[in-house]
Amino acid sequence: MRGRRLLTLSGVILFWILLFVFTRIQGAFFAWFLFYFMTAVLLYEIAVAWYGLRHVDVERQLSADRLSAGQKLEIKVTLRRSGWWPHFWVRIRDDLPERWLRDESDAERVLLPLWQQTRTFVYDIRNLQRGVYRIGETRLETGDVLGLVRSVRHYERTNEVLVYPRVVPVRGWSGYHPEELGLRQPTRRRAEESTTVLGVRDYIPGDRLSRIHWPASARRGQLQAKEFELHVTSELLFIIDAAKSSFPTGSRDRFELEMTIAASLMRHAFDLKRQFAMTMHSTRVVSLPAGSTQALLFRALQELAMAEPDGRTNFAQSFARMAQEAPQGTTLVVISPTVTRDTAAVAGTVRNRVTVEWFMPVGGPKVTETERQGLQMLTTAGVHVYLIPSSDQLESLQRGGIQRATSV
Repeated sequence: MRGRRLLTLSGVILFWILLFVFTRIQGAFFAWFLFYFMTAVLLYEIAVAWYGLRHVDVERQLSADRLSAGQKLEIKVTLRRSGWWPHFWVRIRDDLPERWLRDESDAERVLLPLWQQTRTFVYDIRNLQRGVYRIGETRLETGDVLGLVRSVRHYERTNEVLVYPRVVPVRGWSGYHPEELGLRQPTRRRAEESTTVLGVRDYIPGDRLSRIHWPASARRGQLQAKEFELHVTSELLFIIDAAKSSFPTGSRDRFELEMTIAASLMRHAFDLKRQFAMTMHSTRVVSLPAGSTQALLFRALQELAMAEPDGRTNFAQSFARMAQEAPQGTTLVVISPTVTRDTAAVAGTVRNRVTVEWFMPVGGPKVTETERQGLQMLTTAGVHVYLIPSSDQLESLQRGGIQRATSV
């Protein structure tokens, strides 16, 4: 670029010298008029090329850097100049992500600042899709009024925008406690964690020595054990399918529906103050510990925003590993379209330890015969299945499975 400018400058100087020589030889009024006129034009063009975008800066501001899918992002670009040289026109262009190019509105703008010190314009990106996006450099271009000289400057800067999955209200589901379903006695009792002693009872072989109440044992003449206040917990473990084999080419909408389901259910669990955790196997293993804090919710939404269906291990194998590692008493909230004999067999083997709730994003007007067989096996194993053809279904959940598959 610098060599090109030197070559252009050399050509201009040579042209001026030849013009001067021609004028000296010709010596007529028109020749001198042409020489002075061209000299003025050349000085103007050199001034434009020299000053160009000197003393010009650009500032970019975003309305937000954390949004939800479907929302609108406003981008404000401010041009500031501190020099005295007028700019008859300035073209501004942001380097936008490729997925935004079809949704942009006036992202490229030509301004006529002249002697104005500050010019601002705003454009927006509508209907944002889930993901992580980076806005790159800002490109400025200006030139002379004759269109002979152009000056370009690139302002290196990066803004990151995180778009969470869309969250919709959830009604008709509360992540059932095992005791609410009447399936078994409450699990994960942590009496040792309580400092409140409700009373004493006879010692049972297998009780820890730390539970023995020695004064009561001495009074009664036999070993007595402390009876603590009982703490019962039932955590939700969200297991999300991100296997590449579960989402063949053309299943992008189905994966986006899965992300919406996961985000909505987690937000619902947070609103209910339920303890929840999340695990997902893609190109890396995502495992978030159980909790009920807002920080955990935002961390989970961030992972869902970055998620892609690129896991190399098929979901049946991942599900088997994650289900076996789940603590006893946990409610597994599985979100996956992979309803096969293998996944149903895994769910059946862990049903004696955990409760399984299965949310299946439906990708078409009808379920396949393979999916129908898997649904039958899941319902036979006592798994609660929800068929979700669209996010609106989350607002009126009803337990489904093979009974509702014929109508989907």
